[in-house]
Amino acid sequence: MSNFFKPKDFKDFKDAPAPVQLPDGSYEPVLNDTDLKICSRRMILMDTAPYSYATQNSPACAFSAYYALRKIYGNDEDGFNAALLNQLDCVFNATPPVSGLLLGAGLALEDKGHLNGIHAENDLKVGLMGPLSGIGDVFIWILPMTILGSIAGYMAMEGSPVGILLWCALWMAILVWRQQNYVQGYKAGVSFISKLGDKLSTVTDAASILGLTVVGSLIYSSVKITTPLTFTFGDVTLGMQEGVLDAIFPNLLAVILAFVVYKLIKKGVKLNWIILGILVFSCICSAFGILA
Repeated sequence: MSNFFKPKDFKDFKDAPAPVQLPDGSYEPVLNDTDLKICSRRMILMDTAPYSYATQNSPACAFSAYYALRKIYGNDEDGFNAALLNQLDCVFNATPPVSGLLLGAGLALEDKGHLNGIHAENDLKVGLMGPLSGIGDVFIWILPMTILGSIAGYMAMEGSPVGILLWCALWMAILVWRQQNYVQGYKAGVSFISKLGDKLSTVTDAASILGLTVVGSLIYSSVKITTPLTFTFGDVTLGMQEGVLDAIFPNLLAVILAFVVYKLIKKGVKLNWIILGILVFSCICSAFGILA
């Protein structure tokens, strides 16, 4: 592969140096701007090509970080394998033009802590990919398309190509900026660690809480399950959803489903089978009027 997507000084495990562990248990960071720019280019190259409902965009994260992780773990092949699998296992879905900021900050945590930092890295991804995507969607997808698209269309109707040239210039600027994303995110992550020092464990706990909060809010806002079942006794009719379930716990069925899926994942059931099972179960329950 071209050196544009692969470091010139890449070394195999047997030739790579051993990671340098510091007295406090952390490691000497080894990534530089060139390594991080390669991550950005590999992410742009792959982008959302491997996206799926089972893994979201985590394969692209693993592909982009591959050579950075090889350099971080040096001759530690087992550590590298664990880190790469972690990249694949941690579901990630953020607006592509800004995702490198978060992924670069995650690499900073891993460069400093190695396998001790991957849990903080995962929590950082889960907790901030939603808020970061909100910013990216507004300032990259919505505003430019709305404003410059309107200008380009109006100027094209007047016979001027300037509008479309402005559009192209904007996207070229975004492309250039994307190649710096990992560098910017990494440097923010490094300063984040150096300033907090021994308070990193507190930040990790906070990131964990934030990640769990985001996941919990996604269950409430995205998973919609209701039942149309009713109980009739004489002249009294009681809806199972409104009269019973919502009175006990709003969105209770969605919480139960999330709990069941969580247990199945912990037992090693593949996500594709879980998704297929949900589809079949939903169709059956809908056909018999159990679920709306």
